[in-house]
Amino acid sequence: MIATAKNVPLMFRAQVEGRCQLQRIDPRRRGYEKQDVQIWTEEWIDKAEEHPPAFGSEVQSHSYQITWRFINNGGQDDGIIRPVIGARGIPFYPGSSMKGIFRRAAQQLEQSGEIEAGSCDRLCGNPATFSPGNLRFHGGYPTSNQWTEGLVDIIHPQKSWQVQESNTRQKSGGAFAQISLYKPELNFGISSTTPLLETEWDTIWKIWETALSFGLGCRVAAGYGQVVPRQLSNMLFRCRIKGQGPASKCLDGSLEFRPNIFRAALRGHALRIFGGLSSDRNAESLVDTLFGGIQKNEGKWGLLAMQFNERSLDL
Repeated sequence: MIATAKNVPLMFRAQVEGRCQLQRIDPRRRGYEKQDVQIWTEEWIDKAEEHPPAFGSEVQSHSYQITWRFINNGGQDDGIIRPVIGARGIPFYPGSSMKGIFRRAAQQLEQSGEIEAGSCDRLCGNPATFSPGNLRFHGGYPTSNQWTEGLVDIIHPQKSWQVQESNTRQKSGGAFAQISLYKPELNFGISSTTPLLETEWDTIWKIWETALSFGLGCRVAAGYGQVVPRQLSNMLFRCRIKGQGPASKCLDGSLEFRPNIFRAALRGHALRIFGGLSSDRNAESLVDTLFGGIQKNEGKWGLLAMQFNERSLDL
């Protein structure tokens, strides 16, 4: 019975100790002994289709490069964030998610007068009158099988260690894992139920690129899901950083530039400054207003966006 259970792929096992534990990195496993999340990932990509699906001729599509990592929570396992996975084993960005961020971008462009009033309801539909829109959103897929590289994403929560607790000896910490795509190129498809002029398609892709500029998927406040190129018309500050020191490493020992550590550093400094000027609650609320965050299950969209471009990790 035990031998039979061991033959079941980790993807179909319960997230409990002894069966499959994806999120927590076990420090007792060293050297050649693989973590559960590594075995889970290898079993997944081994059975996935080699080539992502292609859109039909009636679908307009554009491809965009992600600057670092892209994560879209499938919500299928307790305690672990992993992508939405299609029937062929290919991760994808759902069309329903596309429509949601497209509608939000269209509403903002309407309010600013950059697109014609009523465009959002015409393209996406009007929920109040139950009238459908002209567009159909077919989701986004990786353009090649390179999405299989660097899937295991190691995270080290540091907020409570650095700025929220005075007695650090009583705290426990460690490394946790999630599954995210590393620098994928994603191809997004949109079609229309009625013929559209080329100028109308130009407007549609302008709206979609505006939506992408806010960040794609989840954890965008930590630097995930940023698209190249990104036009920052309201840039406040720009700089270059050059230095030496230890680099972040993956479980296989390879180096990885993680821009979220710079954002976390700025967020920590802001919390220290506001904490010296106001109460704890007000300080955390102000930091969430600037950088985004979740307090008491209520999320805030941060006013400040950050973009990082990696140049080199050569030793």
